[in-house]
Amino acid sequence: MAPIDDKDTPALPPALSREELLERADLACQVRIMKIIWAPDKTSPHLARLRLEKIIKGNPRYRFPLLAQLHLSHTIEVKMRRIKRDQAGRKMPGEWSDGYRVGDRIMTHLFWDPETNGYRTLWWNAVWQTPMD
Repeated sequence: MAPIDDKDTPALPPALSREELLERADLACQVRIMKIIWAPDKTSPHLARLRLEKIIKGNPRYRFPLLAQLHLSHTIEVKMRRIKRDQAGRKMPGEWSDGYRVGDRIMTHLFWDPETNGYRTLWWNAVWQTPMD
């Protein structure tokens, strides 16, 4: 087997500080992950539904704006990154997943992506678990 050439392997960019994440985010919030909708091929999730618990920055674009105004639903959706895999199905270096798992409480930093008309995770270190209250 030939050795892997690091020049040909894309690496993750440097981590952003929490201050940089907050500055660059359209929406920074603590959420509970309610549901993940899987891609048809079942290899990677493509949509996460998150219930907002605490907004740190931004004005959310809710899934149900009228219900949000009535304080009945504070759900947003995040279009998840599809992890790139090699022909053997292994995760390719340099790619990141969003780190969303149903039931987790997390802090996340998002941006609005006009191309997909949805939120996207800002950076590979923009999601971390938060303690349960």
